[in-house]
Amino acid sequence: MGRVNETISNINSAIRNVLLALLVGGAGIGGYKAYELYNEPQQKLQEKETELAAKAKELDQANNSLAARQQEIAELGNQLAAKSAEVDRLEISLKLLKVRHRLARVRVLEQNEVASLNPAAPSEGTQFQPSRPNVQTKIEFAEVDEKGQPIGQPRQFEIDGDMVYVDYLRITFDDQYIEQADLDRSTAIALFQRIFGEHQEPSHGYRIDEVGARPAAYARGAEASEFERKLWDDFWLIANDPARASELGIHSASGTAVAMRVAPGKTYEIDLRSTGEISFRPVEPPVPQLLTPAMN
Repeated sequence: MGRVNETISNINSAIRNVLLALLVGGAGIGGYKAYELYNEPQQKLQEKETELAAKAKELDQANNSLAARQQEIAELGNQLAAKSAEVDRLEISLKLLKVRHRLARVRVLEQNEVASLNPAAPSEGTQFQPSRPNVQTKIEFAEVDEKGQPIGQPRQFEIDGDMVYVDYLRITFDDQYIEQADLDRSTAIALFQRIFGEHQEPSHGYRIDEVGARPAAYARGAEASEFERKLWDDFWLIANDPARASELGIHSASGTAVAMRVAPGKTYEIDLRSTGEISFRPVEPPVPQLLTPAMN
């Protein structure tokens, strides 16, 4: 009986060991499965976060690259705008060089030999020799508008010699006013003084425009503006006062003369460019004769 009980006890112990082993094994397997089920999503989440971080870094790099390109484009745009402005300025300057303001027309009516005309002999060492020393030239002088139409009545003068001189006062303005088409300073201006021949003293020349008057060719209305009156009334004061000239936007103010050796039957125009150069040049074909009053 005792042996049977021992055998049963051994069997029960073996069963308990087997059951305990099964229980421990099942618990281990279940724990591993539980760990595996918990860790897998965390691992995938970490991988996604790493992937997102890499993508975010790439996006930041792309944004930085885009910002750098945008900066380059902005700089190129500024450079292009500056170049465009410079091109516009050069085009304006080029146009200004081509702009002519007609001031006057001179027509040669007659040229005659005059035996009594005895010009002074050139000084010793002078190379210049007048081509026709005993010539007297009769001319018609008319100030004209932009269309070439006379302003006021043309006048006639008798000039000793065949070289005609016209002296004038000239004011040029700073380039910025010309380029900006300033109402009063968009072009150089000139005021005729006298006309005379090569064998006449300038002080004995024929007076053209009145001192202090506004040039007829620049008249924009019945009355001169205050700015225009100031320029011509105080011309020599302004010419001798650089600070005052600068305040008025004046580049230069001076007196000068232009000349042309004229030929019978020819017609000439005196033109002023916006930049201040005056030309005395023949025009072809000659314009129709203007109605003229008695000779001065």
